[in-house]
Order: sequence, then structure tokens, then C-alpha cells
Amino acid sequence: MSPLPTIAALLLMQAVPGDISPEPICAAVQERDTALLHDSRGRPVMEVAINGTGTIPMVVDTAAQVSMMASDLADELHLAPLPGGIMVAGATGVSRSRLFPVDRLCNPLIDSTDIAMVELGNSGVTEARGIVGMDQFVGQRLVIDRTAKRIEATESLPEPAGYAVIRGRSTPEGFVEIPVTLDGVQAHALVDSGAAVTIANAAAIRLLGWAENDPRVTDGGTIRGAAAEQQAIRKAVIGTVSIGSIDLTNVPVMIVDDGGTAPTLILGSDILNLFPGYAVDFASSELQIRLPD
Repeated sequence: MSPLPTIAALLLMQAVPGDISPEPICAAVQERDTALLHDSRGRPVMEVAINGTGTIPMVVDTAAQVSMMASDLADELHLAPLPGGIMVAGATGVSRSRLFPVDRLCNPLIDSTDIAMVELGNSGVTEARGIVGMDQFVGQRLVIDRTAKRIEATESLPEPAGYAVIRGRSTPEGFVEIPVTLDGVQAHALVDSGAAVTIANAAAIRLLGWAENDPRVTDGGTIRGAAAEQQAIRKAVIGTVSIGSIDLTNVPVMIVDDGGTAPTLILGSDILNLFPGYAVDFASSELQIRLPD
């Protein structure tokens, strides 16, 4: 039997169910902006229509390749899974997921037809009904405007007024990684709006000179991702995290041992939400942080 294809997915931490107020949507894609909502863990959410049924809240995940839906949503929409399946690689492991055929996924920002949406293995990870993946925004600039409470999709805009630009690189999956420093230690950070918290790998902590039993590192319980796998985590506070010319102090992070030797960071919504807004420019591989007036 040939192996199932594998895709990279987001890292979402377990959320407490909450309410997300609906808003009427889905006409022709013209406005290129829509209402910004949040789930109970602070992740950006927008509403979509699936096969003419709306309004359906979905997490906007800048580190998810494709769109996903909860299995109970597929049941409500009477979607029979396609034959076979796919392997979903998340930050906490790999699992097999089903594929559901969707005639149309749309809102004022996106309009896709005849697509297969991946089953969200851990449906309890968010009270939203799924994830909008970044295949919907290839070559575009995705703007999360927390002040105006809008999500926009625009053409690539280098050096936009009012934004600090951090130039990074594109990952093989098409995500954006930016350079950061953790108490002077250089690392690369994946911009991940689908992560509720910021996560450093164990290699980064070792390069800080912290011992395995350092009292600054404490037990953080377990983390669950979209692939429904669990992994033990620890937590710590890093003195200074520098993102471009922006210095953040006393930054709480979760620590996951991913087996890697290079220091890495997952830049989650807990840090991204500290700013009035931000944009991920996939065409130029940049994180653009909107500065306070």
C-alpha cells in the first residue's frame, strides 16, 4: 500500500468553548475585507460560507497549508468523506485524517470551488468550526487589523506606512519565518496566528545556557495540536525577545523538545496580539507589525 500524502498543519492549543457572534457574509469577492473575530484563546477568526451554509467561524492560521473542518461540521453539512485520507503533520505529531469534498468555500476574502477540506483531528482545540489555510492567500498580504477589527487581503506592500517591517524567509510549506533573538541568542520564528501561545524548542533554551533542571523552567502540562496528539511541555520566562527593532521583556514561552539542534520559536497570537495589528506578506516573506499611533 502506498503511503498517504502528508501536509503540514497548525499548532493549536486546547481551548475552552466560548461564543463567537455571527455576521452575515458571502457575496461576490469584492470588498477584500471582513470582520475580525477571536476564539477564546485569542486566535483570529473569520466567518465563511461552505456550500451556501453560513455563517461558520474559522480560525485564520498563518501556519496551516490547507483548510480544515471539524468532523461534526462535516456531519451537519452531510459531507461524505472521500476514499483514502491524508497524513496531517502538526507540531505535536502526525495523524491520519479524512478528506471532505466541498463545492464552495467563500467569504469577501476567498472564493474556492471543488476543494477537499481536511478533517480537524482534535475538534476540541477551538470553538471555531475549523481552519482557513494559507493556500487561500498565496502571494498576498494578509492583514489582521485589531484596531478596526477587520481582516484584509491586499497585494504585497513593502514598507507600508505605520508598520515595522521584519524581513524573513519562506519555508518549504510557504509560511513566513523571521529572525528573532532570545536574550541575545539568534533564532528563527515561525509566524503562527493559529498558535495560542509562543513556543520555543529545547535547543533554544540550551543555547541560553539554562541547565535541564534549571529552576526557571517549570512543568507546563501537555499540549494538543490539530493532529490530536499530546506532548509534554515546560514553561519559562525569557528576559528579552527582540523582533526586528522591537524589544519585548519578560516574555512567557512554552518549551517543546522537537529533537532539533537549531534554536527555533513559534511566534503565537499571545505576542502578535500585543500590537494594534500585523500583516503577513507571503510574497515578500515579511512580518509587518503595525505600531501604536
